[in-house]
Amino acid sequence: MIRSIPKEQAEAFPFSNDAEAITFHKMRQLMRVQDALCLSDGQDVLFVRAGLGRPAWIYTRRGVPDETLSELAASLCVLKDAHNLAGVIGRSSLVRYLELALPFPTQRRLPLTAYLCEKPNVYTAEGTRVHASKLDPAVCGDLLAQLGEQAREPIPESERLAAGQRFCESAFAYGWCINGTTVALLRMTQEEDGLAYINNVVTDETQRGHGYAKALVSSVCADRHAAGNRTMLYADTSYPASNALYRAVGFSEAGRLIGFDFI
Repeated sequence: MIRSIPKEQAEAFPFSNDAEAITFHKMRQLMRVQDALCLSDGQDVLFVRAGLGRPAWIYTRRGVPDETLSELAASLCVLKDAHNLAGVIGRSSLVRYLELALPFPTQRRLPLTAYLCEKPNVYTAEGTRVHASKLDPAVCGDLLAQLGEQAREPIPESERLAAGQRFCESAFAYGWCINGTTVALLRMTQEEDGLAYINNVVTDETQRGHGYAKALVSSVCADRHAAGNRTMLYADTSYPASNALYRAVGFSEAGRLIGFDFI
């Protein structure tokens, strides 16, 4: 039976192994901001919502019984209608099951690869790393808009400056600059449980192919490694350039996720 639980109980949810804990690290972040989550009585399923109108991140143990998956599908139907649930993200086998089981149309999201960097390879390039507080918010907003286009989550022009200002106010955000010109951006979260999580990387489309993002990512990962932390991120599996960059820096695949939006 799928039921709601307080976040304190969810935080103690035991993942099967280290790779799964890394793959679903996003759930750990979401647990800290949600008042309640859902869990199966057999602790086979855990899912949390990122907020109204956002997809739920779902974890399922391998070999979960069909009846538990059926209960999960029924719970999603209720949540979709009652709480404006936008979709789900989870293990590929789970997503394929839910696509067949849910009685309404869905649309596939881009597949994600979870990457983990234990020890980075350091790369250099022309330019230097600069903390976001010293960058131009308007330029950052334009670069973030390019990232939004790649991720199929466009940022309206009227909201770009505000997005850039938020980036520049981030404690763990950086740019790669050449003679005062910002050519790449990176934003990450504070370390949790020995993991630092990178959630935005973008290079100006006119400046790609020079290794600026690779130098920026590797420098940040090197700092985290020196502090005794590992670094992880989720990358669009269908975008080969970024995946090649992360592998070159020293990231290895920890798992794959996919999702869909409710239509």
